[in-house]
Amino acid sequence: MHASSITAARGRILAYQPSGQGTVSVAGVQYPFDVASHWRSDTAPAINAAVDVRLTSTGAVDSLSLVTAQQITQEEMAAAARLAREKGQQVWGSAVSTVGVRALGAVGVLVAGAFIFNTINIRLFAAVSRSYWQLLGLSADSLESFARGGGGGFTSAQFFFLLAIAACFATMASSNAKAALGKCAPLLFIVLHTGMLYIRIKGAISEAGDAMSGIAGARAASMAQQMASEMLGQVWQGMSFGLGFYLVLASSIVLAGFGYGEYKRKCIV
Repeated sequence: MHASSITAARGRILAYQPSGQGTVSVAGVQYPFDVASHWRSDTAPAINAAVDVRLTSTGAVDSLSLVTAQQITQEEMAAAARLAREKGQQVWGSAVSTVGVRALGAVGVLVAGAFIFNTINIRLFAAVSRSYWQLLGLSADSLESFARGGGGGFTSAQFFFLLAIAACFATMASSNAKAALGKCAPLLFIVLHTGMLYIRIKGAISEAGDAMSGIAGARAASMAQQMASEMLGQVWQGMSFGLGFYLVLASSIVLAGFGYGEYKRKCIV
């Protein structure tokens, strides 16, 4: 019999007798088989076992082979990976068509700048370097904790930063012209967060000065305020920006430009 007349399929054993006779189901069709003539595995057939079936052109069983649990697991993993790859390609294609390649590139730079590269170097109580993502998790309630990089886990600032990145893809969910302005969200977040961070640091230093004033007495209030101002100056002198800062800022500005330009074009149309 020629190989071209053989068809391979996956089946399941429905019945098996100690005499060696059994029945295998392939796509809902039942085929009789005989162990002595058709079985090609070292392990005996078992009911409900998965098998690889080779059928002749006349619809008869040519051979049966047991499919191991490991093989089934590998096939399921391969199928899941293939499905994930196909879905990823679909999502990527949709993102390219709706968001744009240049905007996606800018988002990639933003993510790399925020998570990989150092954004700020702090030299006060200790020399530390932080990425923008880590900076969002720092506390400015205490100058010392800020300088030492004391964080409290996942923060609201980190949540809103992720939300700002997600807003860049708003055009994938809505065709409204205003959805394009979602690309402005990262820049808006950076501006607001930086302003709030400055206010909190300045407030922390002012509180330190007030505490010093309380200890030294009312006559030393002006001196305490002057020392607080000097401390603020030392904070800025002790900070320097890393590559991450420029990547995050530049990509956010570019995204905002893309978003505003897209919004204006859609409004004109």
